[in-house]
Amino acid sequence: MPDRLIINVFNVDAALATGRAKGFFAANDLDLEIIVTANSTDQMRGLGRNSWQIASTAFDNVLGWSGREGAEMVAIAQVSEGVILPVYVRPEIKTWDDLRGKALAVDAVDTAFALVLRRVLRAHGLEMEHGDYRLIAKGTTAFRLESMAQRETFAAVLNAPWDAKAAAAGMVRFADHREVLPDYPGGVFVVSRNWAVDHRGVVIRFLRAWKHALAWVHKDENRAEAVKLVAAEEKLDDRAAERKLAQSPGDGQLRRAGLQSVLDLRVQFALMPALGQDLDSYVDASFFEQSEH
Repeated sequence: MPDRLIINVFNVDAALATGRAKGFFAANDLDLEIIVTANSTDQMRGLGRNSWQIASTAFDNVLGWSGREGAEMVAIAQVSEGVILPVYVRPEIKTWDDLRGKALAVDAVDTAFALVLRRVLRAHGLEMEHGDYRLIAKGTTAFRLESMAQRETFAAVLNAPWDAKAAAAGMVRFADHREVLPDYPGGVFVVSRNWAVDHRGVVIRFLRAWKHALAWVHKDENRAEAVKLVAAEEKLDDRAAERKLAQSPGDGQLRRAGLQSVLDLRVQFALMPALGQDLDSYVDASFFEQSEH
């Protein structure tokens, strides 16, 4: 009887999509259910309560939630890299100063891309703590774009594939995270430490299957099929699926320099993680290392 795993994601990465479709997880005695989250608060709270066993999320959510409601959470693999986080504004916004006094859309006000947005705005002379703008929690990218379309909010980080939809809706790209955070990493797989320790073998088999799928999507001869599988899973056109495929990491190992930049950003905004400033409190590479064997 295969072990059942529920994976909670913002979007399905290429290796996860192809691993299910090509039977890599089934071959490792795993039955996967994938749930797309509405927001990071529900995602991380559910992970801590074991409503699902693995989450694909921004590393800052680990920092924001580990120890916050009792559960310790750790990143175990790098899900994506080369992700661009563009800041879009409504068409009537012509300069950064036009955002003064406006509401801006974020997933949650104190984690992840909200801090990226704050850092970009700081570079352009706008500070939330000075009352220059306010952040409104709207949830995932689709909801952020919807709130902008309805003129509830006037700017947001709208990452792919919603950036193309934002442009089609008349939104204007003002900047992206690379001007201030060049090392900011893509998403990570996260587990509750206690659950993962008790189910080490399951976690290792999951990572082993996912890495096999990752290696498969990187082979030139599989590219066309991988694009079709990703497009079907995420309901994307081929061009958007190719962009998603390009964000697949080389090997899935955690990129510590990038993760450290996320921790540094949280400290910079005086949002001290509950478990302190030691990066090792929020990562555990041992599962990934054991999955090599």
